[in-house]
Formats: sequence, structure tokens, C-alpha cells
Amino acid sequence: MAKWIPGAAVFGLLCLMIIPAPGIWGVLIGAACVLAIVGSLFMLFLDRTASALLAWRERARQPSRQPRRGRVVHAGPGLTRKV
Repeated sequence: MAKWIPGAAVFGLLCLMIIPAPGIWGVLIGAACVLAIVGSLFMLFLDRTASALLAWRERARQPSRQPRRGRVVHAGPGLTRKV
């Protein structure tokens, strides 16, 4: 869904609160706005869930990295340190 749809739906609901539409038209407009907002939130939830699943699957496919061993560097007479 386009990013402007939830904003337009919220604007529509605010307009209905300020200038109420008569009878069934107000109910239909309000229901359409609420459905647009709920639908957008549901699509956002599905998008984020799918992205997280794909990222998890991609991480699971990569071979695990073997731990690197630190190099031993000479730091003076009789002393060594790991880098």
C-alpha cells in the first residue's frame, strides 16, 4: 500500500469529526477510513515479519565463522601480548 493512504484515512476521519456527513454516507466514509488504516497496519506488520524471516533465513544459510586466533606480538624482552 502507498504510504499516503493511512494519512489520508486519518485526515478523512478528522474531517468527519469536524464536519459530520449525514446518515449512511458518514458511516460508509468512516468505515472506509478505518478499513484503510487497519489494512495499512496489517500490511506493515506482514512486511516487517517477512523481512525478519528472510533476514533470519539468510543468516542461517551462511556458514558459521570460525573463531579467529589472536596473533602474538612481541612486546619487549620476556613479554608477549595478544592482539
